[in-house]
Amino acid sequence: MKITIQVMKPAYTYEDLDSALHIAEAALKRGHEVRLFLFSDAVIGANKGIKPIKIDRVIPERMQALIDKGLRVDLCGICMDYRGLTPQHIIEGAKPSGLPELAELVATSDVFINFMA
Repeated sequence: MKITIQVMKPAYTYEDLDSALHIAEAALKRGHEVRLFLFSDAVIGANKGIKPIKIDRVIPERMQALIDKGLRVDLCGICMDYRGLTPQHIIEGAKPSGLPELAELVATSDVFINFMA
């Protein structure tokens, strides 16, 4: 099964991205193909330069571990530009993308989960 998850909320303001990563991890363990599309402020969650305080979670590291297990991560390129992120800022394996790619993900997925604003 192909599953696409879109997230729009900021990574450390809300837990939408955490929930998406929990779903992705569970689906990957069951052998599903999982794609994550980060849009709006959610793109910040793939910034490898994030250094949260010791008691907080490190979302980019968690996302990187899931990429290493087969998660595909796309980031809205315009959203990245707006927030000053370049491909050099994002974790390895994540890639800038766009709305045409999101439309393709939606059209070819069996399940689409959207964490919207």
